[in-house]
Amino acid sequence: MVFYCKRFINDKTGCGLFSSKKISISTNIIKTDSMITTLDKPYFKTICNHCLAVQDNLKRCSTCKHLRYCSERCQRLDWKLHKLECAHLCKVPIEHQVPPLIRLCALLVSSSDLRSNFSIDSLMKHETLDNEKIAEYYPFVLKGVMDMLKGNTKFKAADTYDVYNKLVVNLFTLEDEQLRTVGSALIPELSKINHSCDPNCVLSFKGRTAYITAIKDIPKDTELTISYIPLPQSFLARKMQLRSQFNFTCYCIRCEMQRKKGVDEMLMRECPMCKEHSHPAINFEKEELMCPSCGKSLTNSNKVNDLILKNIESFDSTISTRAQQDVEIMNYLVEETEKLIVEKRWEAALRTGLKATVGLMDWAQNYPSTGLFIAKLGKLYLNEEGSSPKVYRDNINRAIQLFDMALKCLSLSLSSDHACFVEVEMMYRQSHDILRKFNWLK
Repeated sequence: MVFYCKRFINDKTGCGLFSSKKISISTNIIKTDSMITTLDKPYFKTICNHCLAVQDNLKRCSTCKHLRYCSERCQRLDWKLHKLECAHLCKVPIEHQVPPLIRLCALLVSSSDLRSNFSIDSLMKHETLDNEKIAEYYPFVLKGVMDMLKGNTKFKAADTYDVYNKLVVNLFTLEDEQLRTVGSALIPELSKINHSCDPNCVLSFKGRTAYITAIKDIPKDTELTISYIPLPQSFLARKMQLRSQFNFTCYCIRCEMQRKKGVDEMLMRECPMCKEHSHPAINFEKEELMCPSCGKSLTNSNKVNDLILKNIESFDSTISTRAQQDVEIMNYLVEETEKLIVEKRWEAALRTGLKATVGLMDWAQNYPSTGLFIAKLGKLYLNEEGSSPKVYRDNINRAIQLFDMALKCLSLSLSSDHACFVEVEMMYRQSHDILRKFNWLK
């Protein structure tokens, strides 16, 4: 069933995808396997280069020794692409991994047929690389491509510039089924989907299959949008990241509303001058926050770490409310929780993480990352036996509540056979089994 159609918007935005009928929340709108993927360095040795399965003891390509596969079948299926770069990768020492962007550029520059098959010419690009960060990186990419394609008579520097410009705009972040960022993916079929800071769809991966799923009810003739960056974030944080990574300014409904109001309602700051506690005003020209009453700059004062570090360590009861009012405080709590989990400080991680959940459910309930984060907190309760049977029973019941919340979040954006959903569902059932074992079920 086709839920969407392509439609021209304007010269600046180009085309977009629009709903051709009413779409209900959690509907899978697009499913495609047509992509080229590259893995980031930390995952090169543990993820199959074709099916993207996580596995130990991957087998190297016997010729270039760079790419790894979980089976001969995956290696055969990947050969159609890999044969275009295998000889070039042979020139690179095994201990050096080619950066993903250079490898993708070289692959596409070396084959006009591949560019044609993946409709590279139809992809949007910026006419000039006026973004300083993106422009500065181009000479590094060009040198890497030239080194890889040395001796290739079809190589043209102009092709590299064109391909690089298009990849910068059109590459997607590749995630594994634990929602970790593991690389990049070029998916031409999805490149017509534009960004919004308040998206109605989400992109997810199951192996090398990409899915676009509705996270809201979408009326007919509505543009389908996803977020190109992690959300939620404050207005200036979103603006800076989009400009730095994708070289554009967002004019979505959320951004335009914030421009019209002139304040960032996702932040709450206390002015050191007049002591007013309110949503900060935005100075769009200087790109900084100001007190709406006295006009004092709040950008270099009220640092998030200074604001809440004391509260985190003492676990002040007001921090949950502040995380609800200020997205930067909420994001800081999430990051701090992840660090505490890595450090195996389970109790501190649980207390800190729970204070972030209220804000997450308000601002990011429909995102898969929210469901996964809440499930991690449930797992902490599940592993905490407690000092007495009553404490243990209470912990299991709290774990069940969190797993239930997590499954409701995940069900909006992931299929029921997605590895992340399956794992959380299994922990939910294990928790009920424990209650049955001790006759604690009510």
